[in-house]
Amino acid sequence: MTLRDEIRTGPVKFGFAVVSNSPAVVEVAGLAGLQFVWIEIEHAGTDMMHAEQLCRAAELHGMWSLLRVPDGGRSSVLRALEVGGRIIVTPQIHTPEQARKVVEYGKFPPLGNRGFNTGSRGMLYGAGGPTLKAMEDANNRTALLVQIESVEGVKNADTILSVEGIDGVLVGPGDLSASMGITAQWENEDLIRTIEGIFATAHRYQKVVATVCPTPALTKRWKAAGAHLLNLASDIGLLRTGFKDALEKVKAL
Repeated sequence: MTLRDEIRTGPVKFGFAVVSNSPAVVEVAGLAGLQFVWIEIEHAGTDMMHAEQLCRAAELHGMWSLLRVPDGGRSSVLRALEVGGRIIVTPQIHTPEQARKVVEYGKFPPLGNRGFNTGSRGMLYGAGGPTLKAMEDANNRTALLVQIESVEGVKNADTILSVEGIDGVLVGPGDLSASMGITAQWENEDLIRTIEGIFATAHRYQKVVATVCPTPALTKRWKAAGAHLLNLASDIGLLRTGFKDALEKVKAL
């Protein structure tokens, strides 16, 4: 079974984003029962050495590692795979041409033209068997998700998601809401219907559907719409909320 099929099988999977670069936080999340960890590189100071250690921590507790890279360039996609990322998310994908480049950089032939290498962590340090089989297995155990988060991306969603080798989509409500001129209006029906339309397109092509959960109401709605991967929160956000709540309780004594 490919990772894409594994993600799409069964109930929705829940995860969280790690911004602190702490392997201990990843381990605690796994012990709490979360199923994937979102390793944030686009908007954080995470480098590839940090990412590799976070991937190890996730695997130790049976979680998938999802790496959101800074862009869809060759270096970003390839290096995220080489350190062992299982799900690679490329932001700001607006056209099918961009999506095809992601496949070129992230899949071995015949799907793409990923750089030849069999000795990295992502290639099991060369212990994955004969070269052609190792490359086929690498294609199957990783998933490439494009992030649709603009009006242009929405218009091109059908052609983007029809690209062979793209395993799914992550819808970014924040940037999409800004692109639509309704920034952070999470309950805006135009925004919600637009996101659900992208979900439907992904389902038509049997692709993975992922997004984030700004509110409990939207979490419920995304589940009903058939999301496969839902990111619930970030470690820094939970710490901020937890510290604030604890302080307010002490002040109220």
